Amino acid sequence: MSVSIPTSVGATLGAGRGKNAPFAFAVSSGTFAFPTDPVGNHSLTLTNVVVGSRVAIRDQADTTTLYDQIAAASTVVITLQVYVFGSALNNWRIKVRKASSGTTYIPYETLMTATPGSSSIYVSQVADE
Repeated sequence: MSVSIPTSVGATLGAGRGKNAPFAFAVSSGTFAFPTDPVGNHSLTLTNVVVGSRVAIRDQADTTTLYDQIAAASTVVITLQVYVFGSALNNWRIKVRKASSGTTYIPYETLMTATPGSSSIYVSQVADE
């Protein structure tokens, strides 16, 4: 019977009786990503937005603001970073609200999980009468 014992450089040492058998092994030093490490981008297109509306994107836990701007046109294109799979920063709460000057609108809200790539959302803002 023979037993091979791996060493730190991948060589084998014989133990017991018999021939030394070659022993192959690999050590993985892989990289680990944190939940806040970006892995790509997501391009979100919002259409039918009332000009002058505030567009806000926050994580669903409501701890981080990812985007907060006033819409200058009825189509808003937003490119944001996407984080490692499972990161709470990929779970977005999108709010569109027009509550000042002129006609006001009922706030529009939707949820999504972002992945690298793109998506489009039709925003249905209803006048608040």
